[in-house]
Amino acid sequence: MRVAARLIEGDPQHLGDYRLAGRLGEGCRGVVYEAYDPGGRRVALKVLKGDPELWAGLAREAAAAGRAAPFCTAAVLDAGHAGPRPYVVSEYVEGPSLRRAGRIFAGGDLLGLATAIATALTALHGAGVVHGDLTPDNVLLGPGGPRVIDFGLARTPAMSLTSGRLGAGAPAYAAPESFTGEGTGAPADVFAWGAIVLYAATGEDPFAAPTLDAVMRRILQAGPDLSPLPGTLRDLAAAALARDPRARPTARELLTTLVAGESRAEPPVRGAEPPVGCVEEVTPGAARGDHGSPGAAPVAADPLLVTGGDVAARLRTACDDPGLGTLAEDAYAALDPAERELVREVFLRFVVLPAGGGLVTRGVRAPRAGIETRVVEAFGCLVVRRGGEVALAHPALPYAWPRLREWIEADRHRLMARGGRVRPALLALIILVVSALAIAVAVFGVAVFGVAA
Repeated sequence: MRVAARLIEGDPQHLGDYRLAGRLGEGCRGVVYEAYDPGGRRVALKVLKGDPELWAGLAREAAAAGRAAPFCTAAVLDAGHAGPRPYVVSEYVEGPSLRRAGRIFAGGDLLGLATAIATALTALHGAGVVHGDLTPDNVLLGPGGPRVIDFGLARTPAMSLTSGRLGAGAPAYAAPESFTGEGTGAPADVFAWGAIVLYAATGEDPFAAPTLDAVMRRILQAGPDLSPLPGTLRDLAAAALARDPRARPTARELLTTLVAGESRAEPPVRGAEPPVGCVEEVTPGAARGDHGSPGAAPVAADPLLVTGGDVAARLRTACDDPGLGTLAEDAYAALDPAERELVREVFLRFVVLPAGGGLVTRGVRAPRAGIETRVVEAFGCLVVRRGGEVALAHPALPYAWPRLREWIEADRHRLMARGGRVRPALLALIILVVSALAIAVAVFGVAVFGVAA
């Protein structure tokens, strides 16, 4: 079962309207958190590293990525660019990354994976977006098929063609032009597609080497061994990995050949037209295996993307990746009736509603024995012990667990009164300090005026 690691010191507990639940991973470009919006929807929130000025165009880039047709991608939902922690919010995809899956792909599964990534790139490039950081870590194997993620680092062509920095992607999947200063664009994504397909068939990074210089030499001078790939995919990968970006097929040309079936042995013809067919009306998200957003208007779907999405959806990956709300509800259901009666009061002790608004979680004295102890222990990884206190391990739990949200709303007035009070221990300390100061002032006054007299 995949569960996000707990937040560590220095991690924010909330950003914008989102409550952070735990860490999903960290890379050189940022930290990815499991988070929840005020309605309890589970999302992936990436906090970007580096100089905030480098992300000045974040909102524009996120808007461009959001215009991509919803096929084999994780939708970009929001972006926050004000303040010292710029972040991108995207749809949460259950399932491991291609790298973490630890499996070798062959036959129909390999074709489905290659088609899914080509479909995602076709959708992105059609919206004028270059991914720019496509690696096996940015392909998730979800229950509805493979999905390309991490559009928080997506770049528009205007930025991509002028950057040309190695830091734009993982070196082993960077196109030759990334190292020569020519600038990178959509062809660099196609190069990464070829390298990822070969990785999926072998389990090894195709240009791996001990040093960065060695990686660069392999990419610039020596092509990888493509013999593990079957006929059509071998030809497509060879074309995609061409050193000259102008010689590579487009993502759309890749997809056109892939959906035509493995019977074609030739690389795609430059400028190939998509299959002829009627434009289909679909709801955003339908091709990703979900139901789209409530009330979402149908969009005119490219028939090539529809076909690619259908092929990709056949590659389904079973995963055990429950959200916090599911974990909490399962623990609650496993209790006996007497224990359930106590859950509400035990969990409401963790919550404070300050007078200024918002919601704060806190630690409370740990029960020493009896039924309350069994209740706390039943929630396992959701509650953590710290010395003589227990606290919620994930501050987002009140957002993620609908039952707890209902309890908080029903008891809002009492929780707000609790939030407005000064704790008795703190009040006693304040009285003690004030009294000591008063005595010190009195003593000092007597000494001064006594001497003067």
